[in-house]
Amino acid sequence: MADSINEAVIMYNEKLLEHDSLTAGNEGGRLSSIIKQLKLNHLWENYAIEADIAPMKRLRDIHDPNFLNDLHKRAYSGLDKLDSKTPLIKESFEIARFGAGGVLDAVDKIMIGEAKRAFCLTAMPGHHAGITSTGFGSLVNPIAAGAHYLTKKFGKKRIAIIDLDAEHGSGTQEIFYHRKDVLTISIHEYPGMTGTGHYEEMGGKGALGYNLNIPFASGYGDREYRVCLKEIVEKILNQFVPEFILVSFGSNILNDDNASHLIVSEAGLLKTFLLVMEMSEKYCDGKIISVLEGGTPGNLMAKTISQHVNLLVNKIVGPVDKEKKEELISYADWYGYAKLLKAQFKKIWKL
Repeated sequence: MADSINEAVIMYNEKLLEHDSLTAGNEGGRLSSIIKQLKLNHLWENYAIEADIAPMKRLRDIHDPNFLNDLHKRAYSGLDKLDSKTPLIKESFEIARFGAGGVLDAVDKIMIGEAKRAFCLTAMPGHHAGITSTGFGSLVNPIAAGAHYLTKKFGKKRIAIIDLDAEHGSGTQEIFYHRKDVLTISIHEYPGMTGTGHYEEMGGKGALGYNLNIPFASGYGDREYRVCLKEIVEKILNQFVPEFILVSFGSNILNDDNASHLIVSEAGLLKTFLLVMEMSEKYCDGKIISVLEGGTPGNLMAKTISQHVNLLVNKIVGPVDKEKKEELISYADWYGYAKLLKAQFKKIWKL
């Protein structure tokens, strides 16, 4: 693993691989496939940094302490799953802590000037983990830990979390629902697995407008993501002016990933994230951390993550498939829906 200072780093700990057998399919496990691809593309040796485990006090800042203690006991008891989508081994709680530790270490490295951008590998998604809740594969919430850490240790007043995973970040929403220092924006298929993430869920009393959901219909793809970011997200960030941007990144929005009914192409996903990177350059001197969330383990996910890391490291959109020409949803449909969204968000933001 690299010791030199880079523009961008990959946060990782070997402990994460212990969970890989629970995600393995015909094309390999979640992280083993990704790391293999990163090595093939020469994006590992000079960029991977060993992450430490997240201190419990950092997790207690965002999760209920009794919930964490119970979760640890349940995992270590030998229970093989919390629900149908959340498998366990005895070490799963510690493994999840290493995923969160990677985000905390990435924050430190960026804030002291050792890196500008980071990608954090995780053994499992985290954005469904709330104050007292797990599920849908999540145990603890790494991106929430990182956002709160920025406010607590570094005194940041305006953190933006942009969730690009196909599923709604229900746990992230819950954790920050009553706060104005962390703006959460989730673009996701609705209703999805969680059934949460309606556009009327805009934040609690005193924080209205600081939790924004942009539910996408089945069949939305490259165009809708691009236009949504330009017409809605960027205009809101222009008013919020984030000091740091964190991204929940999922490859499950891809057309060839059967985990959702969204039809984003590989090129479209890269260009979507490039727009977010450009926003980070505009508002917060390029400070951005991307955290791995969902996606179907295998070759497609591995290739997509490698393309994503190449963009973070080299600021290059590498050769990928072309953006999709066919559109299942007419622009008139998006135009009408966007008017509805804007009418809702205009209660707080100028759009």
